[in-house]
Amino acid sequence: MSNGIAMYTYESNIKRFILFRLFYNARFYYPVFTVLYLDYGLTLEEFAILNMVWSLTIVFAEVPSGALADILGRKRLVVFAATLSVIEMLLLAIAPIGHSSLLFLIFLINRMCSGLSEAAASGADEALAYDSLKAMGREDEWPQILSRVTKNTSVMFFIVMITGGLVYDMAFVNGLLSMFNTEWSLSREWVIRLPVFLTLISAVLTFMTAIRFVEVRTTQDTHADSLKQGLSAPFRKVWTVGKWTLHHRMVLCVILGAMILDSVARQFLVLSSEYWRAIDIPTAWFGFIGAGMAMLGFINARISEHLIKHCRPQINFMIIALTLLFGLTAVCFAIPYLGVLFAATAYLTVGMVQFQSSYYINRLADSEQRATVISFKGLALNLGLALASLIYTGYIAWVRTLQDGQLTASELETLAFIDSLTLFPI
Repeated sequence: MSNGIAMYTYESNIKRFILFRLFYNARFYYPVFTVLYLDYGLTLEEFAILNMVWSLTIVFAEVPSGALADILGRKRLVVFAATLSVIEMLLLAIAPIGHSSLLFLIFLINRMCSGLSEAAASGADEALAYDSLKAMGREDEWPQILSRVTKNTSVMFFIVMITGGLVYDMAFVNGLLSMFNTEWSLSREWVIRLPVFLTLISAVLTFMTAIRFVEVRTTQDTHADSLKQGLSAPFRKVWTVGKWTLHHRMVLCVILGAMILDSVARQFLVLSSEYWRAIDIPTAWFGFIGAGMAMLGFINARISEHLIKHCRPQINFMIIALTLLFGLTAVCFAIPYLGVLFAATAYLTVGMVQFQSSYYINRLADSEQRATVISFKGLALNLGLALASLIYTGYIAWVRTLQDGQLTASELETLAFIDSLTLFPI
């Protein structure tokens, strides 16, 4: 491959990386995430268990997948992740509505596929993009690339959140259909699936983007040599990079700091649609709220770029931590409508953690172990989320045992959820 063609290919990888992140994260069910699961027929405890399974799947697959990305090639892992994202959405598209053991089993497989997909994509796409920049001698542009990804993803989220919230509103959907034909209407079961169908389309687009990636030449020789070492190569890679990470104080602190902040914030975000219900927000507005939160990505990108240029990592950690603590404390009061403003701190925190941890780790890790180091970060973040989900599930079950049976199932769900909000700042 000539130098000119190689440079064009690497530049194209950057564009594909941005597109991959856009389509991969275009989840139209996000604005109604918790509500969707409950409307399918799952309980709040089952929902929490499924998310714990999702996190644990990532925990067990994260680091081996990162090592495989460094050994077999980043593109193979990205394509594998995209394939799993299509499978997980197909499962939801065919899942029966109504509480049953089959429903839980389908969602369980869905969560495992989703977790494996997240683990495979985590680190592989980022390492492929960063190495493409490095091959062109432009690795100093990584903060600008992250900023572009954050801003473009925010715009996509804006569209996704509004669309996902609106198509979940039965009155809106059937009102729109009646404008074309008064006899057209959809049942509640079909409306529940609309965000799933839209996400399935974005998953297919993700796959189409993934297969167009081109492996960076500097990593291909390493892959070929590593394949000769046999199946033990990934485990040796994990062991070697694991020791390096534990002895690299800066990298270790970045990973642990990200885990502490991200686990709490993401556990709240997983339950955000239930929180909107608790503070009297109409379902049709869920998407607009999610869209507004998505636009915080522009603020996140600007703030994070400023902080990494002018402040030490320790100062940045304290700024993010205090912001999150204030927001989650205020969220406990479940103030109607106004609670949305306090919940925004959790969205802002997750974005800032992802941006800054990516910047520091990519700057400190060598190319041949970059995906594995990034996967250690993903492992820590999802292990933290799994622990937060386990604590939350146990707490919800305990709250239920305190009731004397005088409340309806719906009232009990709401009461248990509002009571659980006090866990987050603690």
